[in-house]
Amino acid sequence: MNRFSFLYLAAAGVLSGCTSVSTTRDFDESFNFSTLKSFAWQHVPQPQTGNPKIDNDLNDKRIRSAVERDLIAKGFVKVDKADADCWVAYFMDYQQRIDGSGSAVSFGMGVGSAGRAGSVGWSSNSTISDYEEAQLMIDIINPADDEMIWRGRGERRAYNSSDPEKITSVVNDAVTRILKKFPPK
Repeated sequence: MNRFSFLYLAAAGVLSGCTSVSTTRDFDESFNFSTLKSFAWQHVPQPQTGNPKIDNDLNDKRIRSAVERDLIAKGFVKVDKADADCWVAYFMDYQQRIDGSGSAVSFGMGVGSAGRAGSVGWSSNSTISDYEEAQLMIDIINPADDEMIWRGRGERRAYNSSDPEKITSVVNDAVTRILKKFPPK
């Protein structure tokens, strides 16, 4: 692979990472997470919000399937709610965001019949755009006192597609990233 192919692939990798899920986590440091072996859903069915984007049976199935898959892969067992060591709940939200960019610098390299050439470009155009951000929160609740003991939150630009496989892939990736550090060590 020559240097130019490598630069192109590196740039493509950086750009594809821009749509990644940003995650945060919070938890009760006094809770002994090693006691958790089983889980159940706190809400069946999912509470309705009145927002048709959120109250979506197809996404509900995708999210629940992804959460169950990831928890089972971590060694948890899905049981009836009355027998569960912890309950799982999820919540979605959409927020309007504004994104702005100021100046930009770009570099270029090329090879032609006259030899190698390079250039530097600078632009001072400001761009402001609005977009929708999707947020998914996954809560782990202690059934003994109905208190949250762990919350994972993922955010990314809302993904609009008519491709069910791609939507499922985006949901699976978000859930896996959110649950990556659950349970805390």
